[in-house]
Amino acid sequence: MLKAIFCLIFLCLSNLVFAAGNVPVYTDAKPTAMITSAQPTFIIKLKANPTTGYSWFLRGYDSNLLTPVKHVFEAPKNTKKLVGAPGYELWTFHVKPAGFTVPRQTMIRFVYARPWESNNTSTTVVFTLMTSQSSKS
Repeated sequence: MLKAIFCLIFLCLSNLVFAAGNVPVYTDAKPTAMITSAQPTFIIKLKANPTTGYSWFLRGYDSNLLTPVKHVFEAPKNTKKLVGAPGYELWTFHVKPAGFTVPRQTMIRFVYARPWESNNTSTTVVFTLMTSQSSKS
């Protein structure tokens, strides 16, 4: 029974990893995203180091068009697993069907800051998101 449960968990995790491989990923080096109705989910990947007290905060997005789905920290894939090493924050979003009724352009704004400090020490990154219907074959 335990072996069957382990196999089931392994298969579920494998499917999640495989599915995540198809999701487009955007970084601050590529802050413009073109999202189609065929793939309405996307990820924004931002460099982060939570051991410094800094975190990325979602400060602006159109809630009529977008739904934040998940936010996780991805530690470095270094085998030494250095304490305090930087990694990435992954923000997953889903464009609602209303985002594809006509082509749209919207912004997603993030701020990298320490929650207890003023905004004068923060870094802001803005992503431009454009949507379009998938072309029908």
